[in-house]
Amino acid sequence: MNKYRIKRYLTEFFSYAILIIMAIVVIFPLLITVMGAFNVENTLYSSTIIPKDFSLTTNFMRLFTETSYLNWYFNTFIIATLVMIFATFIVTIIGYIYSRLRFKNRRGGLVMLLVVQIIPAGSTLIALYAIANSLGIYQAENSTLLTYIFLIFVYTTGAIPMNTLLMKGYYDSIPRDLDESAKIDGASHFKIFKEILIPLVKPMISIIALFSFMGPIGDVVMPNFLISSLDSADKTLAVGLNALLQDPTNASFNLFAAGSILVAIPAILLFFKLQKYILGGLTSGGVKG
Repeated sequence: MNKYRIKRYLTEFFSYAILIIMAIVVIFPLLITVMGAFNVENTLYSSTIIPKDFSLTTNFMRLFTETSYLNWYFNTFIIATLVMIFATFIVTIIGYIYSRLRFKNRRGGLVMLLVVQIIPAGSTLIALYAIANSLGIYQAENSTLLTYIFLIFVYTTGAIPMNTLLMKGYYDSIPRDLDESAKIDGASHFKIFKEILIPLVKPMISIIALFSFMGPIGDVVMPNFLISSLDSADKTLAVGLNALLQDPTNASFNLFAAGSILVAIPAILLFFKLQKYILGGLTSGGVKG
């Protein structure tokens, strides 16, 4: 009995220790960023947890008046929203097709999606540069709209492979008895998809929508690859905030921290909007019904 208690206590000790270490790893950089956003001095570090020159508004007012932050924010929000809509719509349909329908080369298509996902994203930069150059993105004087469309296309196609596999697996977890019962009642494939399966896969749709929305916001490589030559007001958050740190002798660390804090607001609001679907067990409820 003593050995059992010792083993249990040790297990709990190491479990809590790992959780505490992980929490510190996650919270410490976030704490530095938050304190830097409210620190008037141009530094991310302070001798105290709360900076001596603490201000709630100074850095944020400078961010809005000295940079084109609102334009960056609007550009990024539009791109992320369109990517979320297109990617979620496409993935939801393709996942249903691979899960419920049987057709030639179905297995080959699934393998191809997995192979595409394995290929590192950085290895496609040369090909994307060639495509962008052939479209005239780097030569055209007014190529802002074309650049945004190309960005949306790249992000949407990049979100499809893995999310399709996830969605297909979620569809597979729903019993086919629901489909068969609906077919007996005369329901078509579209009606089964729209009225039976869509309500049951809302948790996965919500997750895919959230990830698709966050992808363009957190990406730095692709926007910097395509948008760095545009005017300041036409850039995205990733490129604009990255430009604040480009000059080692005049880097605006506090403006960067303030801008980084505001970047997280749309994703947080979207998460709270979708959390009832993410945390809900709609599949089990549908089967019981």
